[in-house]
Amino acid sequence: MNILAIRLSALGDVLLTFPVLQGLKEKHPKAKLYILCKPEQVPLLRLLPFDVYPIVYKGSAFTMAKELRRMRFNRVVDFHNNLRTFLLQLFMLRFQWRRVKKMNGIKWRMTALKQQHLTVSSIVERYALAANIALPKERLSLNSNPPSASALPVKYVAWVLGAKFKTKQFPIAKIKEALAACSMPVVLLGGKEEQAISEEILHSFPKTLSLVGKTDFSEAAWVLSNAQLVVTNDTGLMHLAAFFNRPMLIIWGNTVPGFGMGPYACTHVEHFEVRGLSCRPCSKIGYPTCPKGHFNCMQRQDTALLARRINALFHQETPGSPE
Repeated sequence: MNILAIRLSALGDVLLTFPVLQGLKEKHPKAKLYILCKPEQVPLLRLLPFDVYPIVYKGSAFTMAKELRRMRFNRVVDFHNNLRTFLLQLFMLRFQWRRVKKMNGIKWRMTALKQQHLTVSSIVERYALAANIALPKERLSLNSNPPSASALPVKYVAWVLGAKFKTKQFPIAKIKEALAACSMPVVLLGGKEEQAISEEILHSFPKTLSLVGKTDFSEAAWVLSNAQLVVTNDTGLMHLAAFFNRPMLIIWGNTVPGFGMGPYACTHVEHFEVRGLSCRPCSKIGYPTCPKGHFNCMQRQDTALLARRINALFHQETPGSPE
């Protein structure tokens, strides 16, 4: 039996499929699982403790469909559900095709009409409905390896700097305000795009350790899993940290937890949001710059409160805390 899952979006979106891939594997243990994804998402699959075979999307929907049709999949689960995957179904001549409900109508009402009382169920739960499986009760144990770049402190705060869109990224001046009121070891994580930010932080806080651009996904997973606390934007590594259920402080900018894209199955999460803004949420994804020009959703974040929570949680033992 061959099962194909499709997710062609950001890294975090693929990570959110992992509990459902786990459920598919449990329900169909002899099945061969495949996922159609982007090339940059392929390394994520090495985190899984079972085999999921990547198929990299290339060419047009027509040429991709010809390749997929030859593989004779018994089931197709479309976690993406857009025009491109509709064309794939059409060209693959598939009648049985299960799609996730994206709830874009509600999200439009939240962003365009600012109906902030609305919420959307977790995307993981909607993925599971599309796959027709029950979500596993056991938390998925990801593969991880300690980073070779630097020796880490015994106890530390992992601070994730990155986000694909600037309107989801905590400004560097606000990070400095919070760090100035914190005394514990801090380890910075992010991609090469955040190198300049990490260097500026290191210039002001030389005792901070930066692993920005120095870890692969397995090493980043290890750093997050052993952190006393994770501070993060709404970004891919937030979803990676969720698998380890570490205490987490999430800083939200133009997006909101109500979109259903927050960390899944976490019991120690605090959300930092600037509530009451008439312009928020402005997008379900993000923008390169604030459409209004003021960036109040981040600039008005209470860094004193954030620092107090970091200090308190760092010294508070939680279930599964590293010794």
